[in-house]
Amino acid sequence: MWGVDDEIRDQLRRLAKNPTMDADWKETYLNTIQRAQEMIYKENNILFSLCAENFTKDEWEQIYKDSLGYEPCLMDTIPVWEEARTKQGEMKLQDQEIILPSGHMNPKQLQALLNTIPMEISFVDEQNINRYFNEGYKLFKRPNMAIDREVFSCHPPKIEPMVRKIIDDFRNGRKDSVDVWMEKMGKTVLVRYMAIRDANGDYVGTGEFVQEMDFAKEHFLKQTK
Repeated sequence: MWGVDDEIRDQLRRLAKNPTMDADWKETYLNTIQRAQEMIYKENNILFSLCAENFTKDEWEQIYKDSLGYEPCLMDTIPVWEEARTKQGEMKLQDQEIILPSGHMNPKQLQALLNTIPMEISFVDEQNINRYFNEGYKLFKRPNMAIDREVFSCHPPKIEPMVRKIIDDFRNGRKDSVDVWMEKMGKTVLVRYMAIRDANGDYVGTGEFVQEMDFAKEHFLKQTK
């Protein structure tokens, strides 16, 4: 069914791009609409019926949560299912794996993933203590000796007031992110500070994400040539 849906969508796009309105166009249009109506019938009378009979409540709750990541279709907003919306996913350690609401992996995989993300990652907890830096080369050096120390002690005096202001704004809900663009060592760099909040919206720390942006600059320069 997914494949047929794609064919119908692609055909409608082709018709919209070339609206000649001649006899062949109208015939193709009518055939495509008929296929769409047949698929709607199958979904309403076969697919949805089978889903209703076989899906568990937990599966429906997950479908609802996943649907929130998509734009509404044929409706203004997605109806609120309060029970599913407020139900918290389980987080735990089980059989050498870290179980999260959105998936699971073992510590080795998690470490490799964090170290592969193409940016420098730092996490400061709600007590303003450095708790984590990902590994690898960094434009902004972060010695592991800084772990478990107050974040303000790791910044020069001229920068400390800015860091305090950012964290205070995050803690008190005045801001959720702050972007700082700069040139460092001949590279264009984006430093993004983000408030880290739990599922209830409570502040649990601050994340700092440093990304070299020369690749983006080069890409868009090529597009203008």
